[in-house]
Amino acid sequence: MTVYDLKTMQACKIEGKTVVALGTFDGCHLGHASVLQNAFYKAKELKIKSLVYTFDSLCNKDGKMIMTLDEKIKAISRFGIDYIAIDSFENVRELEGEEFVNDILVSKLGAVYAACGFNYRFGKNASCNAEMLATFFENLGGSVQISEKIMYNGAPISSSHIRNQIQNGSIEELLSYMRPYSIYSMVEKGKGMGSKDLGFATVNQQIPLGKVVPCVGVYITDCEIGEDAFPAITNVGYRPTTDGENTFLNVETHIIGYSGVLYYSFLRVNFYKYLRPEKKFSSLEELKEQIEADKKNALDYFGYNEKGPF
Repeated sequence: MTVYDLKTMQACKIEGKTVVALGTFDGCHLGHASVLQNAFYKAKELKIKSLVYTFDSLCNKDGKMIMTLDEKIKAISRFGIDYIAIDSFENVRELEGEEFVNDILVSKLGAVYAACGFNYRFGKNASCNAEMLATFFENLGGSVQISEKIMYNGAPISSSHIRNQIQNGSIEELLSYMRPYSIYSMVEKGKGMGSKDLGFATVNQQIPLGKVVPCVGVYITDCEIGEDAFPAITNVGYRPTTDGENTFLNVETHIIGYSGVLYYSFLRVNFYKYLRPEKKFSSLEELKEQIEADKKNALDYFGYNEKGPF
């Protein structure tokens, strides 16, 4: 998949005709998958290229993302899309709807067909909807396929809903309609208290800037190291038992069955289930007992038993 950065390549013009998928695609959930698949299959049918047009950041109130831009690009690439064009919302926010279609989608990106979600908005002040997009394309001899609303447990699947679920700890539900929420960042050198005082070595990471922060607490996770994924338990919080009044949010992961040194490498931690709130224990011994229980929960979750590798 070829990536075009329209923020720095304003003169960029795609050669040939395309089918363009439109949306923010933050989270790449089932609703987004429908739009991307529509674009992919229509491009195959027309024997032209498929293209995703999206933004480098969000236009929502708090600006917090489920995925970093790199994660979003990687997720979109799994759908077999030929091109992705990354733009800044500031570049197009003053364009009227018809200007956006003519100047960006048709003239710059070669779109003759578009795919979008039922709630897609565009144009100055988000004044245009998916039906208006279809009208603009039909006036130019093209067409638009609008994906229907996809529901889960009576609620529409949306990026805003997913952000709320991450923030309130409802991580496990997300697995029904998207890949696990994850954190990918550099392992920082900590105080070494996990291995020295508790007997549980941990890796310390920070949540990438601009990414939605999970509810404080302990989670069942796994950690990708090379081609392998190790079961793990992760604490998102402030380590009140060992750090006292520390106010620095930290992501601390105990990787089960791994003993190598990982300082300054980049790791991905995938979140599967919220186990419990973070709490201050009365002693390190009490904390160790709880970590053992958390570890057993993680191994049970992934189907390991006493005869398993860990």
